[in-house]
Amino acid sequence: MTVSLKEAKKYLRVDHDDDDTIIWKLIRAAETLCEGTLRKAVEPVPINKVAVLFAVAYLYEHRENADMDELTRMLRYILATEREVAF
Repeated sequence: MTVSLKEAKKYLRVDHDDDDTIIWKLIRAAETLCEGTLRKAVEPVPINKVAVLFAVAYLYEHRENADMDELTRMLRYILATEREVAF
């Protein structure tokens, strides 16, 4: 994991334990999305952490109506320099 539950909660400014399970699942989903965008495993480098935290925040804030196309597009912008070229 590139982001811990504690890091994600701090980033989200969540100071209660009620949403720990959902935040943990969102971290895993965000890492999966980032791996798909990168076309490789997520490494614990700063830009990947930023992307994972961004995705967690987006998914947490838009739990009811997340626009996955918008999120994927933003992750491509964030991770553009790290993304593997595929032909």
